Amino acid sequence: MTGLNRRALLVRGAGALTGAALGAEAGSPPAQEPEAGPPPAQEPKERAVLRDDFGEIAGWERLGVIMSRSLPWESTLLQDPCLVYGEGGGPLFKMWYGSLHAVGYATSEDGRRWTKADEPVLTPTLPSESNALNQPSVVLKDGGWHMTYFGVSGDGNGQIHYATAKDPAGPWEKHGVVLTSTMPWEDRWIYNSSLLYDRTARLWKMWYTAGKIASAGGEPEYICYATARTPAGPWTKHPGNPVIRPMDDGGWASLGVGGPNVRKLRDGGYETRIVGWQADYPSRGGRLTSRDGVTWRLGRDAMQLDLGPAGGPEDGMIYRQFVVEHEGREYVYYNAKNNRPGWNETINLAVWNERLRAVDPAKWCMTQAWFVPGGASFEAGDGYAMSRGDAPEGHAQTLQGNVRIDALDYAVSASITPISERVADRDNVLLARATGRDSYYYAGIASWGQKYAIGVMVKGANTKLAGVGSAADIKPGEPHRLRFALEGSRLDLYDDDRLVLSVVDPTLIPDSSFVGLQTSTGTGRARFAALSVTARGHRSEKYS
Repeated sequence: MTGLNRRALLVRGAGALTGAALGAEAGSPPAQEPEAGPPPAQEPKERAVLRDDFGEIAGWERLGVIMSRSLPWESTLLQDPCLVYGEGGGPLFKMWYGSLHAVGYATSEDGRRWTKADEPVLTPTLPSESNALNQPSVVLKDGGWHMTYFGVSGDGNGQIHYATAKDPAGPWEKHGVVLTSTMPWEDRWIYNSSLLYDRTARLWKMWYTAGKIASAGGEPEYICYATARTPAGPWTKHPGNPVIRPMDDGGWASLGVGGPNVRKLRDGGYETRIVGWQADYPSRGGRLTSRDGVTWRLGRDAMQLDLGPAGGPEDGMIYRQFVVEHEGREYVYYNAKNNRPGWNETINLAVWNERLRAVDPAKWCMTQAWFVPGGASFEAGDGYAMSRGDAPEGHAQTLQGNVRIDALDYAVSASITPISERVADRDNVLLARATGRDSYYYAGIASWGQKYAIGVMVKGANTKLAGVGSAADIKPGEPHRLRFALEGSRLDLYDDDRLVLSVVDPTLIPDSSFVGLQTSTGTGRARFAALSVTARGHRSEKYS
């Protein structure tokens, strides 16, 4: 790994060199007398905390764009699809979607080929929706159609509105604003609504977003919950709002969460698809579950839909997802962003596949170091993940771990085979003790112009800690079985079980962290296989 930003090595006192204290060897006899104290500690054993052979997984098989701009009233942004499936007579699939200042309607029999209504079913007619009208959520109950949607007034106040119809294609009768900001942290921005009628509780329920990520153009920050006896209100906000908060750990939903689409499951629980923002951009899709619709667990491993390949229609952002079950399979509809030309959003489709060749999004998030990704930079092969070499210049291609390692001392291993002919593009490293996209240790081959190197990245500042040999000694097509072992402040790099480099550095001593795999240039290509992470000792009490 190379970098323009360098800093002096952070030197701490001896007290910072905290590692796992090893006890006496296993099998040592216990003390013979009680006053001699407790028996010697057993040698900590290694335990596997993460493995990935990059084989087939169950996941979303992308089928591409099913709907894009084609009507005069539509903008280049087709947004936030909402569906009713198999209800209300007529076509099997019914979809409503937003396009900045209007809501459109489309139908399908197979979920793949769609017919749009020529005219929008909702357009701005009220002062409270004069600046924007989109993001529908529709429920059919007792023969009537109920829609909540987002509207923005001239002074920038975003609120949830309500409308009804006797036919899904309209006409829709508006009933005005039903949910608005009442707390400072909501930022006058009550956004994506997900409407549901709970027949068991005889209660209307709504999940919605509130607050703005100021640095991300007003994308939502929190997911909240409210209930009502009638969809026209009054709506009672849950006292524990927000019910879903961003993770603030550098992961895929670290800065903000939004786009809930909640459905009730057959077992009485709830599922929601959400959008997560890692930084200002990009956004990706995930799935959460809850027993009561109020308590949700958000973790890095909840991610299910990463960016699509660079140059494709999904390489900018993944937005709101809506799932329906059709012929025994789950279909997910979602809007995605690309920038060719300008800002475009299309409605795309993916189908759940139990045997899919793909990088597992529950284990890895594709990033480009601390930069905004310009598309997914890895693809899955037969037992390996390969960096594609199509990232923008100066961007590292990274598989950022989504499985938290609750230990200070551990080792990350992988087989790395560089493919690139250019020596600089053979720079490939293992990441460890990562606490964000811009803070981690790394060790690998052809790094810093040397055969082997170890370095540290702290808030984007890149420092070489040790190196040996020449990068030209790393040959394309030759595999290297690397093992990066960290114990306290000691960092060791092995190649085929041979110690090739060692250094002591106390910069990063986190209680828990993540690992990663990286091709350190945007144009480099390499295969990564047989990934494993083993930890020594017991889990940190803080996270056990």
